[in-house]
Parts: sequence; structure tokens; C-alpha cells
Amino acid sequence: MVLPCVDRSSHEPIYMQIVRQLRRLIEDETLSEGEPLPSSRGMAERLGVNRSTVYRAYQELWALGYLESRPGSYTTVRCPPSAGGGDGGRTAGVLEWDRMTSPGGRDIHRSYLAYTPEAPFDNPPEPVNLSQLDLDPRVFPVTELRRACDRALGSTGGRALQYAAAQGDPDLRSFIAERARTHGMEVRPEEVLITNGSQQAIDLVLRVLTEAGQTVALEAPTYAAVIPLMQLHQLRAAGVPMRRDGLDLDDLERIIVERSPALLYTIPNFQNPTGITTSQEHRENLLTLCERFRLPLVEDGFEEEMKYFGKVAQPIKAMDSDKVVVYLGTFSKVLFPGLRIGFVMADAECIERLTAVKRFTDLSASNLIQIALNDFCRRGCYERHIRRMHRVFRKRMLAALAAAKEHFPTQHVSWTEPAGGYLIWVSVPGRKVDDARFEEVCRRHRVVVSPGRYYYAESPAEQQFRISISMLDEDEIREGFARLGAALHEFCDAG
Repeated sequence: MVLPCVDRSSHEPIYMQIVRQLRRLIEDETLSEGEPLPSSRGMAERLGVNRSTVYRAYQELWALGYLESRPGSYTTVRCPPSAGGGDGGRTAGVLEWDRMTSPGGRDIHRSYLAYTPEAPFDNPPEPVNLSQLDLDPRVFPVTELRRACDRALGSTGGRALQYAAAQGDPDLRSFIAERARTHGMEVRPEEVLITNGSQQAIDLVLRVLTEAGQTVALEAPTYAAVIPLMQLHQLRAAGVPMRRDGLDLDDLERIIVERSPALLYTIPNFQNPTGITTSQEHRENLLTLCERFRLPLVEDGFEEEMKYFGKVAQPIKAMDSDKVVVYLGTFSKVLFPGLRIGFVMADAECIERLTAVKRFTDLSASNLIQIALNDFCRRGCYERHIRRMHRVFRKRMLAALAAAKEHFPTQHVSWTEPAGGYLIWVSVPGRKVDDARFEEVCRRHRVVVSPGRYYYAESPAEQQFRISISMLDEDEIREGFARLGAALHEFCDAG
């Protein structure tokens, strides 16, 4: 009988050496099904090792299905279905996962494989990454959050490490309701649901307010990650064109009359991807339209706090006397993306229904993070951080807009001038979409942007792309825009 070889100079534990070698002998059928192995004592004597070492190896092999052991009998070889025999190097399983996956699951899987609106972030200058809507870790108030986490653990005992309430920590919900009042929204804590980021909030709203086959009205272009979610839920997208002042209200009314959408999804502040902020008049007219047709209006306020220039328009939720608005918010785009704390503010009955779905899908958001975040906010750290973010990103946005005017070929391209946030949308009017060529030109100039195709449920009519300045300081922005300007000149001049 072939026996394992023990290498005492190896860093691999001896029992694992025995396991590995016996597995190989069984899988290549050197040891056959039913063949008896020496007792643990006999094997230990032959190998010159402790009996407990062999016993541990045999137990591991038994757990893996390679040995059969009965009281009063020999330990024998067992060949599990996954080992040896048959087709040798086959790596695929026997289940046809694509056929077994739901239609929505197949759609979102295909989108996932092709979904690269943002490039992985590399430190500038190789290349300058203008694609990623994430937050610059250099502005994170890490020390203050660490202290808040320490206090949460120290002051609550084990409570912070228990499950949270499905609707969210009551104290944090109270803070969010209080903060909403500074933006003109009259919200009670029972009208707030804490979610794992605003992406989960969107998913919950689609789960509760729509059913497969229905239409959802949304801006064109819109937030890229909402489109695959709609595919998952088997919804039809009705894109409403974005104008300089926001979505086209006449076109929206036509869609409401002709297609009876289940809801409208809109981003009135620093819209992703265009950066457009709608006027107070536009918001009032939009709300009136939704009230008239009793259409739920889902307002994504993901960057509500990040206003740098001009007058502040009230959130649509602030005018929501008939309670048709479902407001989504997040701490990800102002504070720490990795906290994954978002929220929904809506009529109490709507919140109850959303909470029911959340309760039976992921139970709750992190209790520790919610308690620590509430402590962080209550001590004024959040307000101080926002003031700092305004100072930092106002300068960065001014640098970006100045660099665009200096370097971009103004005779060929146009771009938005946001009142806040981190995003600028660039269009090449009249130029058909040729993303492959444009991205190749950008690579040569060592700059990365986010292609416009990801922000439409259907194909865009002209070459467009999104710029994000959220990860870069002023010098990095100026360098990136200089490179992008050179790429745009080359792309446009080539015709």
C-alpha cells in the first residue's frame, strides 16, 4: 500500500500533509473504493508520528467524505461523487444556472458583466480618474468617527452589538427628522426608515410600489445603477429627456397619459449624471403634475447638503402636503460611503410597508454604526464636516469649471455648470456615439471618464460622458482636465 510521506521541514502541519496526500491518492484512484486503511495507531507507527496526528487527519478526511468509518471495523476508502471517476478535470457543476435563474436575475447578471461606468481608482497621475463618484478619503473625519464608535461600545454595553430595530435606531431617526426640518421638510421619526445605503432604499421602493411588467418614469439620462434594478424587477423604463432646467414636464405628462407609470424617479439636486439642479418653479410644477395624476414621486436627495452656489431650492418633499413624495437620502455622498447608511422619508403607512419588506430581507442595518453615527451627529461633528466639505468642494468645482473653459474645445462640446455636488456632464452635440474610439483616445492621454451609455435605459443620441471631481484635489483636477481637453480636441478634430 502506498503511504503518505511526511516532510518535517515543511511549514504545512503534518496532519494536513497526510490529508492532502491521501486525498490525491483517492482522487487518482491509487487507493480504490472500499480499500481498508491502517488503524490510526498503525499509520502513526509507520509514519513515525503521534497517533493523535493521524486521528485528526482521518477525522478531516471523514468530514470531507473520503473515508468510511464504523465502530469495530476498519477505516475504508470512500470516493465522494466530486472526486475521481468520470470526466477528470471538469470544473462546471451539473446545474444549468442560467436556465434556473429568474428572468430578472438573468437580465441583471448580463448587466453586471458589462457594467463598468466607473474605472477602479488609481492614484494620479497615471491615469487621472474622472469617472468615480466616491469620496476623497483625505476629507474623512476619521478620528471623530472612531471616538463615536468607542463611545457607542462603551456607553451601551452589548446593546450596540445586538440586532437593530427593522425601522432603524429611534435616536438616529429622530436626528434625521430634525435635520430634514432645516430643509423645510416636516417629518416625524415614525416617517423615517433607515436603510443600508440609498441603493437599498430604491430597491425597497421598487419592491413595494411596482410589479413586473409595469412602467417607471425616470430621467434620461439618470442614475446608472437604477437601470439594472429595474431589470431585476422586470420593469419597463420610460425615459423623460433632461433639459437645461430639468426633466421635460410636457413629455412626462404625455408618458403619464399614455403609459400609466407606477412611479416617477427623479433627482432634482445636482442630478446624477448631469449635475443639473431644478428651479423652485420646476419643482412646484412637477409636484402639481404628480398630485393631479396621483403618481408617487420618488425624490432622490443623495447630495442634498452639497449646495455651493446660488439660491437654495426647497426639496420637493418640503411642499408635499398630499404625501405623494417618497424622499431618499444618504450619508454616503457627504460623509463616509462605507457606512452604508441611507434613509427613506415618506407617509407613515408607506414606511410601514417598506419596513415590512426590509424586516424579512436583511433584518436591519448595523446597530453599532447607527448608534455611533447618531453620537457623531448629535455632537455637531456632522455639521462641522458639511461646512468643511462646502469650503473644499466649492474650490474644487470652481477649479474644474475654469479648467473646462481653458482646455475644452468650446466650438465642439458643451457642459453643465453645477450649483453643487461633484458631477459635470459633457456632450458633443451632433456627434454620433463612438465610445470605443473616444475611450481609446482618452487612454492615450491618460485620463478616464464615465461613458454616457450607462446612464440611459436606451442608447443615447450623441456622444456624452460624466466627469466626477469627488476623489481629486484642485491640482489633480487641473491636470485631469488638461489631459481630457487634449483628448477632446483630438477626438473632435478627427471628425
